[in-house]
Amino acid sequence: MLTRDFFNDVSEKNQVKKALYKLIHKKDSISKVELLHRFHVPNTTMTRMVAELVKRKLIRECGVAESNGGRPSVLYEVVPDAGYLVGVEIARTHVGIMLFDLSFKPVGADQFMITNKHTPELTIKLIIEGIEHLLTQYRVDPLLGIGIGAVGPIDRKNGVIINPSAFPAKGWLNIPIVSMLKGHFDVPVVLNNGANTAALAEYHANQSLQGESLLYCISGYGIRCGFIKEGQLFYNTQGAASTFEHITIQADGRPCLCGNKGCLSSYVTFGALFDRMKEKGISASLDQLLNRKDPAVKEIILESARYYGIGIANMINALHPDTVLLHGKLIYHDRKYYEEVVRVARNHTCMKEISIKKGSFGEKATCLGAAIFVFDQFFNE
Repeated sequence: MLTRDFFNDVSEKNQVKKALYKLIHKKDSISKVELLHRFHVPNTTMTRMVAELVKRKLIRECGVAESNGGRPSVLYEVVPDAGYLVGVEIARTHVGIMLFDLSFKPVGADQFMITNKHTPELTIKLIIEGIEHLLTQYRVDPLLGIGIGAVGPIDRKNGVIINPSAFPAKGWLNIPIVSMLKGHFDVPVVLNNGANTAALAEYHANQSLQGESLLYCISGYGIRCGFIKEGQLFYNTQGAASTFEHITIQADGRPCLCGNKGCLSSYVTFGALFDRMKEKGISASLDQLLNRKDPAVKEIILESARYYGIGIANMINALHPDTVLLHGKLIYHDRKYYEEVVRVARNHTCMKEISIKKGSFGEKATCLGAAIFVFDQFFNE
């Protein structure tokens, strides 16, 4: 319980120690000399704080730094198995559950598909069982927190999934998922949009992105985007990362479920692609889409890629990110689709030096970012 007590202690005295721990965590390994340089505290104070973190088994010695002529300084790193975090992804098609140690390394994972039978009650029951199974299987001690990345719109403050669109089962209206999980696990539970947590995963893992702004785009049955500027997640008031899919890309264009016309969603989502396939008398299935052998299917996909590129260009022109990361089955599965999206986006934005590439974590991104999100909450008091 020493680890859990440390993370949950919000006293002013402990805040300095938590800041010290967070810096060691961020740097992977760091010497006491550099810690003194960063914190500007007396050597005796730093020695005492480091010794306390070592005694709590939160950090440990991991070698020595390169010598500059004097006695080499000892390096410290966090102890990965001092505690664990759970990241949960709730998407339109599946639920992913992943267990991470404190270095954010995956320890174990579980997943199940969502069908029209997966009401909120059944889905949350399976999530709880999945978490409990991982905790038992890997003998977790202690669990520090659970982060959830879900399809929006959501109410982050109250931990509620409001009314996600295109879920196969009915009943997903104002679901207090955070309080429901807290009823089973005596740890902090936090909720965010899945696109935001995925963006957070990429941002934290890639040192080259530090200090930059990042736009993370997920495409599939819907379009969801997360945006990070100067290390901070951008939140809209409704907690809906899917609002980006209603960017207008063609005035008086195809009708959208939102009631407007010409929305990006009506040209890029799987549903839009299936509608186009049906118009041409082609079997409208995900397998047919991903394994495109019919020339007509190829043209439908490339047409969609061009519209998606225009939509991304509009986002770039409005948000001015330094980097855009793309995620989705077609992005990873179809090279020509991905290349066409990037080509069109570049041709329609004024930011010619922008980096546009695939996400590096694939399907793990949302769960990993959810775990990082709950970890960060311990240091935001």
